[in-house]
Amino acid sequence: MHRPIPLLELAFLWLDRPQTPSNVGVLMLFEPPHGQDASTAVREVLKAYRAARPVAPFDCVPVFPVLGLPHWSAAGRYSPTLHVLHHRLPTAASLAQLREFVAQLHEPPLDRSRPLFEAHLIEGLASGQFALYIKSHHATWDGRTALARIFASSRPAPGPVLPPFFALAMPGTARPSAAAPGIASLRGLLRHVTALRELFAGLAARAAGGRAGSHPAGGNTPFAGPHTLFNEPIEAGRAVATFSLPLERMRAVARAYGGTLNDVVVAVIDAGVQDYLAACGKRPRQPLVAMCPISQRAADDLEATIKVATLFVRLGPPRAGVGRRMEAIVASTASAKREMVELSNEAALDYAALAFGLSFAAHVLGLGAVTQPIVNLVISNVGGVPGERYLGRSRVVGTYPISMIAEPIGLNVTTLSCGGRMDFGILANRVCVPDPDEIARYCGEAFERLRQAARRRKVSS
Repeated sequence: MHRPIPLLELAFLWLDRPQTPSNVGVLMLFEPPHGQDASTAVREVLKAYRAARPVAPFDCVPVFPVLGLPHWSAAGRYSPTLHVLHHRLPTAASLAQLREFVAQLHEPPLDRSRPLFEAHLIEGLASGQFALYIKSHHATWDGRTALARIFASSRPAPGPVLPPFFALAMPGTARPSAAAPGIASLRGLLRHVTALRELFAGLAARAAGGRAGSHPAGGNTPFAGPHTLFNEPIEAGRAVATFSLPLERMRAVARAYGGTLNDVVVAVIDAGVQDYLAACGKRPRQPLVAMCPISQRAADDLEATIKVATLFVRLGPPRAGVGRRMEAIVASTASAKREMVELSNEAALDYAALAFGLSFAAHVLGLGAVTQPIVNLVISNVGGVPGERYLGRSRVVGTYPISMIAEPIGLNVTTLSCGGRMDFGILANRVCVPDPDEIARYCGEAFERLRQAARRRKVSS
């Protein structure tokens, strides 16, 4: 049984190198039930997870035959102890020590000879909590399917431990087809060729505009941002930071500016990052550009493949106040979305792949010194679930996405909402951003300033 590997999944497999593994995951924190310690709760989850067996797409491995096209194929023998692991941190470990440990777990590439996932249960925290760090390959799922699977293995109320994300047969998913992978791959390739013809002229013009220093005022703006320390060469080390914001307060800010919750996320990150760069003495002279993935899935579509388009959003002016920054971002994202709507669905999915192809070509040809980076950072909101969630009888108190970074983008901020809060996971190229906790602190301060600006705006209106 085989399934052809689509273009976007191939892209993430191709990016998967020691310095830039395509690892994505989530760090989840849990409060054990009253009267039970973390060790007891961890043992209960560990037993259930090791007894489970993977289903598609977590029962497959990528195959690159000498003759034929790449495809997913059923994995061989499955060893639970290689995929569900148990760790005990030093006694009374802090959350900072947990983040450092997770950064180290996140760094190594996954073994492609085995199913591409790991689940790490971690105890030993001074808080009495325990953690679950889920690590998988980006080629196996996108944000929407990851969200659905992870929360489908939790409950809205305490109860028995449900099957883990890798053992859930989700509605709307598709198992590998018995059809010849070569025929299906060729059909998919022809669709992508048509879509790429639709995109190439526009992206080539934008890349040329980047060399000339001129860019269109609206729409998507790859190759329009300055070179920052986030665009330095990426090494293997990773640094992780986390923080949370109250969801209802974020929604109130969005309403005050006539924007969306995503606009608030982008504005807060933009302001925090600008403050961090200024503190480093590296404030840019141009607005930054963020890559913002957006799902192309219908509500009931959980097919085991990647269906994500990408916006390239120009952020606020470097020295703008946070309110002015929010106004600029609301306009930028609206313009980028209008441009994306005009594309066919296949072209929208291929937009980022082609843009990064142009960026890589510039790098290979030695044009990096005269071209601007495709973007400066990634900002992604994968969505969320309402109300509280439980793993067995332990309450979820934090869900921090830990995504991936790849040349030439050494900073990724991804968010996920649960229990009335939005949790932010920051992943950075350690050699350039050794302490992303500073970015997290600046973002928290920026949100408070944005709330104040929103209140003034509401009073004046």
